[in-house]
Amino acid sequence: MTASPASRCLVAPKGAGEARIPGLVTLKDGRVILFFDERPAPASGAGSDFNGLTMASDLPNPNRICWMERADEGRWSEPRPLPLGGPSVSSDACVGVDGGGLMHLAFASTDGRVGYMDSRADGERLRAWWAWGSGPEDLSYVDMTDELYALTGADALFATSGGTVAVDGAVALPYVVRTGDETHVRVVYARGGRMVGAAEPLVGEAGVLLDETTLSAWDGRLVANCRIQGFEGRGSGARCLAWGDGRTWEGAYLWELEDPGCNARMIADLFVHPGRRDARAGGEILRLTPPWEGEVRAEVVSSLGDGAFGYSDVAFTGDEAVVVFERDRGLWEAAVSL
Repeated sequence: MTASPASRCLVAPKGAGEARIPGLVTLKDGRVILFFDERPAPASGAGSDFNGLTMASDLPNPNRICWMERADEGRWSEPRPLPLGGPSVSSDACVGVDGGGLMHLAFASTDGRVGYMDSRADGERLRAWWAWGSGPEDLSYVDMTDELYALTGADALFATSGGTVAVDGAVALPYVVRTGDETHVRVVYARGGRMVGAAEPLVGEAGVLLDETTLSAWDGRLVANCRIQGFEGRGSGARCLAWGDGRTWEGAYLWELEDPGCNARMIADLFVHPGRRDARAGGEILRLTPPWEGEVRAEVVSSLGDGAFGYSDVAFTGDEAVVVFERDRGLWEAAVSL
């Protein structure tokens, strides 16, 4: 295991607001792009307060997605909003690159006061948007709400934030789907700005509701590493692992580990997450053994310190893993030599 790397603040919050929800992608031309939410201070409470419906800083708060580019020697550009053409309110970017080199961005929006928990199939719905292009400077947009709700029969859905993988040249977008009180995961495929297929629903064991999911292409399989639905004190201490051919799933069994229940990122056999059960803190990089070979074993490759560590993502540049994570209402970066 390597020593804890130095961390630095990458995006500080504006006033009482927050910078949250990192999503990293490496474009076809080699550029590393970070997407994140710029979130104004909520009308009441703090961004970490749970009010029974949605997190106080989640939609329908007037959030917007911004982006930055990582240049040589670790310098980052100033944040810029997404180009005009999409909705004015946007949040929770999921991003990947298809086989033709086009970047696809899936995100949530709202045109009213509705959030995830109060969205209804036959009423006002949380909106689902896609954007695509060669990079973040020049994007085309489409409102995918009707198409995705028709496919899934959902009352509410959103794409899990962060980077994702491509399968057979199509970007795999993991959606959290709620129908009534039941929640599962549905992977939808995008290429060239169009939906080109979907996997069967991924459902947890009896009584287990799946939440935000990171996808990994590993050993010829698509692996889903799912958060268990809940917040601090609920949904902690385990994740759900499943794998398959990109259309059907096997496994879907519980993997017990020190985890508080949080968005995370998996690339091949490497998994970046908060390594404590009782708090979003103690970030670490794990190397996993294949779950289809028996009980999962996890080796800690690098500890990222004992401080706060919320939603996170990782990109690889040379022999470094660049980890971006939430801390102190802002975004921080740690570069780890592997």
